Amino acid sequence: MYLNIDQRKMKHVDERGCKEAEALFQPYLLNKLNNKDISFLLDHIEHCSECADELEIRYLMQEGLKRLENGETLDLKGELGRKLEKSRQKVLFLERLKAGLFLVEGTVLLVILSQIILVWVS
Repeated sequence: MYLNIDQRKMKHVDERGCKEAEALFQPYLLNKLNNKDISFLLDHIEHCSECADELEIRYLMQEGLKRLENGETLDLKGELGRKLEKSRQKVLFLERLKAGLFLVEGTVLLVILSQIILVWVS
């Protein structure tokens, strides 16, 4: 489960990982990342407070300016948390789906092999 930004472990991870994560911030905010990159970004910000803070700042700036111009109410920190949780759920669902398909493929392969063995033995 994705931890609230204020509840996660506060530590900084390696610079290389931070640079990779930072390069994904804008595409993530624009909903243009693939699942592999989303998974990397979510895992990274769960363990790196600096990157999580930076993502939050970028989200607040991007969405806040739009909302202020439109006169809308602001709960941007809550919205970012919900966006991150929705992304986490999507990644988990797709991982489970992939695992389920692997099991189905394995079952089909076993059925085929058993049929071949039955024909061969007969």
